[in-house]
Amino acid sequence: MVLREVPGDEGFVRGVRRGTWAGLAVLGAGTFVAPKAVRAVVAALTATIGIAHGATDAATLDRSGVRPRGGPATLSVAYGLLAIGVYALARRHPAAASRALRTVSWAHFGSGDAAFARVCGSRRFELVEAFVRGGVPLGIGGRDARSAACTIVACAYAAFAATSGDEFDALDVAVPALALYAAPPRLGFGCYFAAWHAPRHLALLLLRDPRGGDYSVRLLRFAREAAPNVAIASAFGALGYFLRGRDTAAEDVVPALILAITVPHQIAVWTIEYLARREETARS
Repeated sequence: MVLREVPGDEGFVRGVRRGTWAGLAVLGAGTFVAPKAVRAVVAALTATIGIAHGATDAATLDRSGVRPRGGPATLSVAYGLLAIGVYALARRHPAAASRALRTVSWAHFGSGDAAFARVCGSRRFELVEAFVRGGVPLGIGGRDARSAACTIVACAYAAFAATSGDEFDALDVAVPALALYAAPPRLGFGCYFAAWHAPRHLALLLLRDPRGGDYSVRLLRFAREAAPNVAIASAFGALGYFLRGRDTAAEDVVPALILAITVPHQIAVWTIEYLARREETARS
């Protein structure tokens, strides 16, 4: 069955959109008064939604029509081998890995948020929108000069969207930009990932699940499906961390792990999005 958006679920998407506005705004403001509590919330969300949001990539690809011999198992093996290969390359070339991680993450966050906005009804020039949206979590982190410049650019784009009659797109850029500028750098990014990126991605998966059912059913089904891969991803991350060389700084391991997870995830996401667009075109 081809991946598709289920008709009549616009209210669900609007609710998720407003929920991410409120969640990120509350966490961003909370960093001023209760940073330890915010860290605990971010850690909990990252350990659940954050890790899980990409854990069903292989099964989702299979349901969308990508069915090699062996089905989801073959896709899962290919996914894992690609992650291991990227990790090994990143460990050999840590400087290049850090630059690659920034580029891949910019594309990942920007295209993901632009895709969610498109489902919400945005019809802007998506490449520009993806670039601006990706620059928010990658360019803003704390109250320094670079972050200030990126925040000004993001808010200028938001103002343009608002004057064009799309206040929802304006909020979609302004809320994370201001939250990331206000919060400490790493904590601000954690808030963005846990309260914005991962829930929006999960919402698209639930919305487009062709098996149907109400959203509690879809969420429970997703949780069951994601659990084994969440455990594997967590074990892989722990193993890579503890088996690092004694003379290697931990900061070289973290980008390698994140890059190893992000590259196959991004390939899967772009493939799924392409198939969803193709299905939209066929229906119209």
